[in-house]
Amino acid sequence: MPQLNTPEDVDAWFREHGWFPGRDVADTVPAMVDEIAGQYREAGFPVEPLDTATAFLAEHGGLRLTIDAAREDHLYFTPYLGYRSTPAEVAELSRDLGVRLFPVGLDGSEGSPVLIDERGRFFYLHHTGAYYMGADKYEAMIALAHAPMQDAEDYFV
Repeated sequence: MPQLNTPEDVDAWFREHGWFPGRDVADTVPAMVDEIAGQYREAGFPVEPLDTATAFLAEHGGLRLTIDAAREDHLYFTPYLGYRSTPAEVAELSRDLGVRLFPVGLDGSEGSPVLIDERGRFFYLHHTGAYYMGADKYEAMIALAHAPMQDAEDYFV
């Protein structure tokens, strides 16, 4: 993973993988949202698309950012269930935080979903626990690069 210490570093990393200011893939968002919402609904834990999630995905959806090229690890900005977490765990985190969450990505190296809440804050659901990534995409990516992240329980209501 590149050194991410500033918003400019994050933007540069995103640019290396196809992002640019004003990128608009909003036409692909409904399919992404419908697919993941259907998977959560089938699992018994329905999620509703959030304005923050659809806005994030409209600009970043479909990006695949390299975390570690040698290990072929990537961060995907496409909603996934995750390999080691379940919709029930997302629902539990949502209840504990007192806000709705929606998956916007996946850390492929860990099989961990990246979630966004109604306020635009990012959370990370890992097999070792739930983590707060940051108040926006910049804080979130910098936190991901400088793990360990802050425990999400610090934000529980």
